[in-house]
Amino acid sequence: MEQKEKDKLLEKIQGKPDLEAFVREVLQQPEYIPVLFALIKNDPGSAKFYCEKVIRIVSERHPELVYPYFEEVAALIGSPNSFIKWGAIITLSNLAAVDTENKFASIYEKYFGLIAADAMVTAANVIGNAWKIILSKPEYEQDITKRLLRIPQNTYLYKGEPSPECRNILCGHAIDCFDKYFEVAHDKNGILAFASAQTHNPRKQVAKKAAALLKKHKEGC
Repeated sequence: MEQKEKDKLLEKIQGKPDLEAFVREVLQQPEYIPVLFALIKNDPGSAKFYCEKVIRIVSERHPELVYPYFEEVAALIGSPNSFIKWGAIITLSNLAAVDTENKFASIYEKYFGLIAADAMVTAANVIGNAWKIILSKPEYEQDITKRLLRIPQNTYLYKGEPSPECRNILCGHAIDCFDKYFEVAHDKNGILAFASAQTHNPRKQVAKKAAALLKKHKEGC
């Protein structure tokens, strides 16, 4: 892309055009993608959040267009900006479906180590999207399941203090995740035991999810 075209594109993005229309434009002209990453990395304002959202949506619809930039996305899970980090977590889960070069292996520990991170929303984004990686890369299923089953033993912080409520919320996310890949899980009994314990969760929504998972899957085991 010539500098004149790049400057014109930068000006357009700074104006935050209609998101859906611009996503369609990027799908037709994927040469825009490196410019989006450059803005995420260097923009001091809010345009970087718009760019991250565009890349995330493109990765959902056509992950093969973002896959050549896997390393750039992977670097963003170390971003000091939480919103950029959370978006990168989701985008990486979308890229697993087209990871023909097994690039995910190089970031596996860093990525799934975030399940035990003390920041609830960071952990929630990994937990909530783990099923995509399991369905694309079943070789990771047993280890990911073990990490999810340990959530009740993890400590999560709210305003610097341990928060049982944060942990309860994440147990709910884990149940949602288990439900999406239960049929391919090796440790079905472990998942059912997890759900059974969560039927007593003080957070009613989590207890309800646990009961629903048991009703749906227990008969087949």
